[in-house]
Amino acid sequence: MKESNRNKIISLIENKNIREENIERALYEAEVIPSSKDWYNFIEQLLLWFGGLALAFSLMFFVAYNWTEFGRFGKFALVEGVMVLTIGLYYYLGGEKLSAKVTLMVASILLGVLLALVGQTYQTGADPWQLFFYWALLMTPWAVVGRFSAIWLVWILLINTSLWLYMDTFRGVFGLSLYSESSMLWIFFIFNSLAWFVWEYASKKYNWLNDNWAVRLLGFVSMLSVTTLMLNLIWEDVSILALPVWIAWLVVIYWVYRVVSVDLFMLAMGMFSFSIVAVSSLIDVISWQHELLSILSIGVVIIGLGAGFASWLKNIQKEAEDAEQ
Repeated sequence: MKESNRNKIISLIENKNIREENIERALYEAEVIPSSKDWYNFIEQLLLWFGGLALAFSLMFFVAYNWTEFGRFGKFALVEGVMVLTIGLYYYLGGEKLSAKVTLMVASILLGVLLALVGQTYQTGADPWQLFFYWALLMTPWAVVGRFSAIWLVWILLINTSLWLYMDTFRGVFGLSLYSESSMLWIFFIFNSLAWFVWEYASKKYNWLNDNWAVRLLGFVSMLSVTTLMLNLIWEDVSILALPVWIAWLVVIYWVYRVVSVDLFMLAMGMFSFSIVAVSSLIDVISWQHELLSILSIGVVIIGLGAGFASWLKNIQKEAEDAEQ
């Protein structure tokens, strides 16, 4: 809503429909410039997050630093006691407030600290990937109950970490000898793209998932994976399957975020991937006999792609603004 107001105000200012002395007031009325209340809410939330995360990490460092000073049961009592307090505080605050969700995030982090404590105390001999996998598994009920995007992103991060550590330990997946940089990228691409599409679909049914930053973060990770796969194909001539998958990925980006709905960030992300692959392909095939001419050609292509995509995105933005009116 504020983004729409911002575009309308800018259009009115450019057309000189607002007097110069009234511009600042108009920006405040349209909530384009944050008010003192907005700044207060922002600082309050920032301090709340910093305080919660500081509590979780300070407890972890406190236990680690005083490892020899505490007995076995003292360590467990300290970590589990703080976990119980955070869960109790979550229910006391009602579960829907941001402060309650932050306490649940703190409890989720302390769950990992508790699992690491178990591993160090009893020397279970478990592989590192198991810590992160069981951490994600055990915090799943909290993620479901909490209905908080940040907790689900932590869950996805834990699964990514466990997959990477599993492949690094066993050199494959499900017994298949597939360990390589390319195979790891494929797994990350498939998993994060699946999480991205599921999140995008679920956000239409559950309002608490309507956080653009979370969807864009997952899309960015998917973009990094598929673009790196394409660069491997260009520079090392491996994984020919990357080309059709990358093209299909671009088509999906265009269809979902241009035809179905408009999201300039996602479209810009797709164009960024296209530009990287296009320029890398040009560098790979260009003749370097005339180095200065080659560098000049690459520069012209980069400038042309940037200007062309910027103009295209600006036109899309204008069409979206006209459709709202």
